Amino acid sequence: MKTEFTFGDIVSVAGYENRIFYVDAWREVKATDEWGVSEYVEFELTDAINGEFLDAYETDLRLVCRKQFAEDYLLEYDVTDYPEPTGAAFHFTDDYSFGIGYAKKEAVGMAKGPKAEQAVSAKRKTDGLLDEYNDNMRLYETFGDAEYKTKDDVVLAKLRREAGE
Repeated sequence: MKTEFTFGDIVSVAGYENRIFYVDAWREVKATDEWGVSEYVEFELTDAINGEFLDAYETDLRLVCRKQFAEDYLLEYDVTDYPEPTGAAFHFTDDYSFGIGYAKKEAVGMAKGPKAEQAVSAKRKTDGLLDEYNDNMRLYETFGDAEYKTKDDVVLAKLRREAGE
């Protein structure tokens, strides 16, 4: 099957207004039931800003930006009022396995006053972005897949925004 989207394109998804996603993969599905055969394409997507994973049908996608322009697009993208993730999902920047995230949340709770909490929150966000950057860079160096480099470009844009605040 031919699809109009390719790896690394940025798309929007019906039902997820004001959010943008990377196309990570797609599946060609051929389903047979008592009424006949249907063929369609399912896409695996990653939220370009917060890393939430999502599966969606091709008919629910709209092209926002082609892969070759994604880095420039994201550098100019305003994330000020970007919506929070809508469901239970794995998030690279906030959701850590093995209780690490819990320990960090406890440490934030121990901070005194709003300024201290803001500083700890900003540090936690920056640390998460740096962890994500390092993970993607290791994957890029190991496998040479340009997708990891593109994801790192997004992380760098987020870090630049954090530094500018």
